[in-house]
Parts: sequence; C-alpha cells; structure tokens
Amino acid sequence: MKVLFLNPIHTGKSFSINTIGRGLITSYLSCPAVTFTQLAAYIHEMDIDIIDGHVENISLNQFHKKLQGVDSVAISIHSSFEARDCEENIRFIKKQYPKIKIIMGGYHASFFYKRWLAIGVDFVVLYEGDECFKELMVCLQEGKSYACIKNLAFKEKDKVVVNEIRPLIENLDSLPVPRYDLIDFTRYFAFFPGDGFAGGIEISRGCPDRCDFCLTSKYWNERYRRKSNERILKELEMLHEKNIRKLWFYTSSFGIDFKKDYELCDLIIKRRLNISWRTSIRVDTVLKFPELIKKAAESGLMLVLIGYESVAQSVLLSNKMRNSLYSFVNYKKAYRLLKKNRIVVDGSFIVGLSDAADEMGNLSCRKLSQICDHLILQICRPNIATVHDILEKKPSDDDYKKLFYFYPNISHDVKIKKSMSIKRKIEYNYYLNPVYIYRKFFFSGRLVRRLCFYEYRYLIKGFLKYITRKCIDLFIES
Repeated sequence: MKVLFLNPIHTGKSFSINTIGRGLITSYLSCPAVTFTQLAAYIHEMDIDIIDGHVENISLNQFHKKLQGVDSVAISIHSSFEARDCEENIRFIKKQYPKIKIIMGGYHASFFYKRWLAIGVDFVVLYEGDECFKELMVCLQEGKSYACIKNLAFKEKDKVVVNEIRPLIENLDSLPVPRYDLIDFTRYFAFFPGDGFAGGIEISRGCPDRCDFCLTSKYWNERYRRKSNERILKELEMLHEKNIRKLWFYTSSFGIDFKKDYELCDLIIKRRLNISWRTSIRVDTVLKFPELIKKAAESGLMLVLIGYESVAQSVLLSNKMRNSLYSFVNYKKAYRLLKKNRIVVDGSFIVGLSDAADEMGNLSCRKLSQICDHLILQICRPNIATVHDILEKKPSDDDYKKLFYFYPNISHDVKIKKSMSIKRKIEYNYYLNPVYIYRKFFFSGRLVRRLCFYEYRYLIKGFLKYITRKCIDLFIES
C-alpha cells in the first residue's frame, strides 16, 4: 500500500504587505512538521512518501505524477490560512484519481470535519489521532471495516458518522520513534549561525491554561503531557547524527514543567550536542525562572515566541486568567532578561481582543522595540463556546464558511474590517518605519541583524513579484 503525506501545495501565490504572515516567518525559519514522521512510524511496512508544499515549489503536473500509484493521501491542517489551497488539492486529487482515499487530521480538520467530508475527504481523524490513524490504515490495507474505529468521522450514505472519542495517550514515551529518515532536511532553513540543517522535535502535547481566546486547551482536553528527557534526548541524538543542528522544540510553553525542562537543558550541555533551538515560552515563566532562561541559553536557545496578546491591562485581566504578571512593565522586564542572555524575541499580539476602542491601534515602534525584536500579529479569537455555537450550523451557512476560510477560532461577530485596518497600520508602521530599519540593522545584535536581513529580503522579493504580476495582468488586459 502506498501512502502520501501531504502539506498542500500552493495553487495560487499572492503577496501583500497588508497580509504579512506565514511567508515572512518561514523566510527566516522553516522546519518540517513532526506530525507526518510520527504517524509514518506506525505504518513503517508501507510505501511512504512526503510532499511539503510549504517549502517545495511543485506544479500541478508534478503533483499529478506524484499521485500515480498512491492508495491513500494523508493531510494535516491546523489553520484556515491553508484551507483554500487544501480544498483545491483535494478537488484535484478526487478529479484525477477518484479511487485515492483522503484522510485528514489536525486542529482545523477536527473542528470543521463536516465541511471537509462534504468537499470530498473520505475520513477525518479527530483530535489526537495516532491510534486512530494506525487502525484505519490497517483496515484500508486489509479491506476490513472501519466503522468502530474511535476518533474517526466519515460519511455513510450521505450521513456524517462521528465515532466515540478515545482517552488521550497517557505516556508519550510509548509513541514509536518518528521516521526522521523520510525527511529531506536540505529543504529547510533557520537563520541561526553555524553549520547543519533545520529540524523539529515534539517535546510535549497540550496546554494546562484556559485562555478564553484560544482553542488549544480545548483540543487537548485541557491536559498537558510531556515526553521524558531520556526519550527527548534519544530523538535529539538521532537528529544530531543526520547533521540537524538547528531545531524547533514543539511545545505549548517551555518551562511549564520547570524541573524537567531545566534538566533537559543541562543534559544537552553535558552531552555536547552543540545545537541552536527555538521554542515558545510565557512571560510569567521568564520572570519566575530566570535560572531556566540562563541554562536554556547555554544549551543553545536563540529564539523564543512569546504570546503577549495585548498591551492593555484591562484586556489581559479578563483574558489571561487574571495573571498579575501580564502587564507592559513586566513585558519589558522579561524582554531585558532574554536580551541579557542574547535570545531573540518574537512577540505575538492579537488585534481586536476587546470590543472597546482597540489599544493596539496606538502601538508604536518605540513601544514594540522595548518588548520584542520581531512582530507577529493575529486577528481576535473569541470565546470557545461562541465557536462551538457556530460550528453547530450547517457547512453551507455564511458564518460557518467565514470561520472555515479565515481562522478556526475567529468570532463571527468581530468587526473584521476594523481589526484588519489596525493590523495593516501596525505592520506598515513597524516594517516600513525608517527609524526601525536603521536601528535594527546598525544598533542590534548580530542575530537580530541576520533575522532582519532574511525578513526584508523576503519582503522586497515578494513586493517585486507582486508588482511584476500586476504589470503583466495590465499588459494582457490592454
């Protein structure tokens, strides 16, 4: 049986400074997803191939050839940024090779399984899908019934069937070792200095927090589980043998388990793995455990993503579990501590988090430079209950479609135009501000300058492509 794991190929490329997003991030850091290598470990006896449309420029003709002889296509989708491309990929597969079985999983697929099944997907693996995927692939290979497989959604005589959801895997060490041998690491890149390729490793799953604008904890049933340090080091050493020296540590928030994370950093140093890595971390973790930050920097931590969410204390108190450490003053303290350890900070903010006049609209480059080296903006995410109310609607409803194509946890009643206007204003002020550009290139550390070089190279390249396409379109029309 031949299985193709697919990150959807891009069916139409566009560039606009108004929608700076994933492309900018991947301009300085791109790592292979761990989902496919983990799932592939369950079906090691099958013929497996991987297409990563995030980094591979594959035409439809090449895609057509890749699909020849394939029995099943497995797709992972987490956000609506990929929904359009993913939908086009599915329609293309079903048109050219109607007998191929399409299997989907991930955040977006789990919350929007009804529409994906209507589009043409054969099976949706809901939530934590390791065991479900393994059982389904065995059933498909042997021609057995899949009707009772837990965590599975499918259509039966035009009726959507959703099977029982199984408990989460208690011990992540019981997972098979990912099939890193399937990845072509030469396709990936990280701006960290030094030799070696870029890769990723899963540290934990889930999140214990219950922020009311985020679906992560709901997806993982408000649970946090972590691999043991022995298991993590085993995978790190496997990647080290493949010359992977630049890593993305996938976890909801590094430092949740302080003792184990501190010990992991210490073991990385003692075993002389000589790696550079990036992870996500919380402001309160930085402030509470400065010794962890120091040890992590010694072990190779060079970049952190921090979810600042907002700069308004009133908004933070209502949305961040009333954590008193979340304030602009403490943001600056955390940033200074990270910079003291030569760690670059990606700052993530949410535009439209409150219904009142959005304070993010007044966010200046001067303020941003006090708390982050690089800016990531997202549009507001609503209360979890609101999302589930919308998802109860039919896939043909306008509210459902708006959620499906924009972002899996965006509110149906948020004033999108206003939020997007604020987002554009901040991005223009940030990326096109000559003072900001001058300071970043001439008065920043070496690592920040490297990051800026790659992100501005992407911006200039993308802008030139955009202008060229517009000129060609105008010429054809005339």
